[in-house]
Amino acid sequence: MTRTAPAKQSYKSVRLILAALVLLLVAGLLFYEKQDEVTLAIPVSFEQIPDGLIAVQNIPIPETRLKGPSRILEGLKDDSQLSYKIDLSTAKPGPLSIKISPEMIKLPRRVSVVEIDPVSFTVIIETRMEKMIPVVPDLKNDPAPGYAISRVVAAPSMVRLTGPASMLEEISAVRTTPIDVVGLTETIKKKVALNLNYNPNVQVIGDSLAEVEIVVEEKIDEKWLDIAIQAKGGNKYVITPDRIEILLRGPVNTVKKLAQGNGIQVYVDLKGLKPGTYERRAVIKPPLNTTLVEAKPEVFTVTVLK
Repeated sequence: MTRTAPAKQSYKSVRLILAALVLLLVAGLLFYEKQDEVTLAIPVSFEQIPDGLIAVQNIPIPETRLKGPSRILEGLKDDSQLSYKIDLSTAKPGPLSIKISPEMIKLPRRVSVVEIDPVSFTVIIETRMEKMIPVVPDLKNDPAPGYAISRVVAAPSMVRLTGPASMLEEISAVRTTPIDVVGLTETIKKKVALNLNYNPNVQVIGDSLAEVEIVVEEKIDEKWLDIAIQAKGGNKYVITPDRIEILLRGPVNTVKKLAQGNGIQVYVDLKGLKPGTYERRAVIKPPLNTTLVEAKPEVFTVTVLK
């Protein structure tokens, strides 16, 4: 009598075991990932700090060495949500020592913390205050030659800042970002940001922009000019003296041009005068944007000839 059933059953069991081993091997190959390590800077953030308080000074960005699958670690390098959150709900003014616990860092599964530096740090908890501060426009360079800035007005002229009391007590004004006025010849208005780069703990309440009006005017100058006297309305005459000195006030560039050439009308009117000797005042017509301050002499002797 031949027995074949047990042999067949044994053969099937071996095949099932081999198939299971193959599946396990394939699954292991599929799910196996190379392990690696990477060091990332994980920023510290504070939560639930009581109203009227602020954490300042010595807030580090811990260097954290992580271990895990290479693919997951590579993705963490660009994860802006990665942070170490600290609950300050029970904080009080003064120094506060904080110990960093790896368990508090939210990481993906299969990623663990190998090392953190530093493992602890101290922050200063200060009273938060508000303060009204004047706005000072920050101008750089100079307007065009012959022009000057006569007035600078910022709107708003005051802003309210909030921050640690010790820092706000040292701030007397808030400057704007630099405004370049090089070559200006006319008034301008410009919106610029307030410069708060000196401390991230100090912030402006409300709009951080200011509109700055820069009033530009021509510089005013006074200059004595020596001018020959002319006559109108006569052919033959003698004028004594034959020159006049005038003190002119006006824009620098205009006065400078007048001093270099004949741009002013100065004459004695002889119309209707018969031959003889007369005393006459000179007619002086300076440009409209200038003012005659003084003239000497004021009276001239005019001899009208036949």
